Amino acid sequence: MEDTIVAPATGAGTGAISVIRVSGPRAKQIAEKIFDNHNKMKHALMVHGKILCGGRCVDEVMGVWFSAPNSYTGEESMEIYCHASAPGVYEIIKCITDAGARMAEPGEFTRRAFLNGKMDLTQAEAVCDFIAAASNAGARAAQFQLQGSLKDRILGFQERLSDLLAEALAAVEYPEEDLELQIAQKAAPYIKELHAEINALAETFETGTVIKNGILTAIAGKPNVGKSSLLNALAGRERAIVAHIPGTTRDTVEHTVPIGGVFFNLTDTAGIWDARDEIEQMGVRRSVDALSSAQLTLFVVDGSAPINGDDANAFSHVGGRAIAVLNKSDLGQCVTGDDIQKNFGDVPFVSVSARTGEGMEGLREAMAAFAGADASAAEGLLVTSARHQGLLLLAAAHIKDALFALDAGVDMDCVIIDLNLAWEDLGAITGNTVTEEIIDKIFSKFCLGK
Repeated sequence: MEDTIVAPATGAGTGAISVIRVSGPRAKQIAEKIFDNHNKMKHALMVHGKILCGGRCVDEVMGVWFSAPNSYTGEESMEIYCHASAPGVYEIIKCITDAGARMAEPGEFTRRAFLNGKMDLTQAEAVCDFIAAASNAGARAAQFQLQGSLKDRILGFQERLSDLLAEALAAVEYPEEDLELQIAQKAAPYIKELHAEINALAETFETGTVIKNGILTAIAGKPNVGKSSLLNALAGRERAIVAHIPGTTRDTVEHTVPIGGVFFNLTDTAGIWDARDEIEQMGVRRSVDALSSAQLTLFVVDGSAPINGDDANAFSHVGGRAIAVLNKSDLGQCVTGDDIQKNFGDVPFVSVSARTGEGMEGLREAMAAFAGADASAAEGLLVTSARHQGLLLLAAAHIKDALFALDAGVDMDCVIIDLNLAWEDLGAITGNTVTEEIIDKIFSKFCLGK
């Protein structure tokens, strides 16, 4: 924290503008050394000037000064908006390091913002999620947390735990008043309510992770039912080779498509059948592996021909949930809902023609319904981090132990221990009780300059 740090805040590559960020106690001195118009700099005011290195103009730039504590990091900071020339950016950064700064580590600006109290740990993690968001819904979920929604909910839980702890401590501190039974009866309903609310928040992780990471989706079936054609239809372009020859697809082909505000990470698999060719056998094995890890399988059958044993054999490898896609509706449909239920069980089905596009909108609707997480779901508070979910479940477990102790008439000291542990678990989410090792791990995932 005593160092002044510098890093590019924009990605590498050519473009109109690059941003270089400087933060730390020597930021003002560095600005005076390298920026010819530093005398005109005021908080949050953009000033035109030149970057001078050894008296030579490196670039004409716009500079913005941020006075502590009213900056992103809470420190004295400067941002330089220069031309996006890789050599030019490198030279400006070298000029700044020569003037007394050092290169920032990944995530160090946001880490300083956290350590300086500009944000809690949930907001810091949301910065990383927002940058990496692959969908509008994911960006909104991250923005919701960035605004402090999760922090406020966790602090609310902790405040209620503090009130319960104060009551329990009173019973221990004044044994002559014989308060334990009275306090236990009064506290139990509140502890149950708190346990239910923490569990409910933890349960949003399934939807949250879908919005954040998308859904692993396998396109599977026996050979020559139109799996690659379906991938191309969903992708809106020819992503996979299509031919009438069975076994054309020998390896998995991947593509990501947005549907209903959620990304579906599609994997077109080789047809599953009793292959004799060694290469085709390898393709079948990869298909089975893809099915075992898929969250959703689009199981494709030729809807213009009766379902047979090869279809049933291929479906036997589906490990998770599935949507039956009755392809080739343009050739006439002979497969019925009864056929689907008889051979595949109670799975939803959609009739489509991947060749003409008929029924594709219905398939997209079925996929969005499966996700259960369209764009509107991101408007509420969702847990999107496995770390957060794990700590919430841990806190809920300790609160459940406290409830058990109350019901069993165990000494109030045991209840206090359990409630304290729950309080600390929640504090680790916001960063109040988190270890240095966890902080290091979290910020190591950030990009340079953020």
